[in-house]
Amino acid sequence: MEKDSFLDTNVIFNYSTYNEQSKEIVKKCYLYIYNKTEKFIVCGAVLEELQEIMVKRARIHKIVIKKIADQNYSFEEDHLISKRDIPFAKQLYERLKNLRLEEASLELAKERDLSKIMIEKFLSVQIDEKVIPIEQIQTELINKIHNIISNHADCKILASALQLQRERELFLFVTADGKDLDPNSYDFLKDQFELNYPNEKYKFPELLNLMFVC
Repeated sequence: MEKDSFLDTNVIFNYSTYNEQSKEIVKKCYLYIYNKTEKFIVCGAVLEELQEIMVKRARIHKIVIKKIADQNYSFEEDHLISKRDIPFAKQLYERLKNLRLEEASLELAKERDLSKIMIEKFLSVQIDEKVIPIEQIQTELINKIHNIISNHADCKILASALQLQRERELFLFVTADGKDLDPNSYDFLKDQFELNYPNEKYKFPELLNLMFVC
């Protein structure tokens, strides 16, 4: 029997950016959603993070345009971009630096618009359930996960999945996170919960990390 899929933010965002030149992981996310079998579930934390990603992406695009307009401009000195986003901005700049400013700006605006349309269509057509609003996520559970996983957004999403899993048949937690939610890290998290909170009897969804499937 096929299992329902609780989707992480990165799967949905990757799906929204797919084109024929996309990286392999983006293609995997696109095909996973395109070839949908059972129910798709998203939580409030994912919906919140999708909005934040769209805002952050527009900010990155803005500074890439700054760099194209002025080659002396430094990504590292701009407070609008975080250090972890600088490599992405540089990669984007390298792709677009030979275009005229107007062409580059139009190209980036088109990418944002297409991605937004794909996400909105996905949320209205493909999603079967929206669960665990932000205000219903258990803070204590978030903190327990945060003791092991540093990314706070991941902790909120995973806490939501654990809350839902308590009352459901086993579902898939589907992600494309190769850092905090790789199979070894996920197993370690489960082991730590069994060791530190045995009385709570937390039930974890089955991990499906698209970074690690062929």
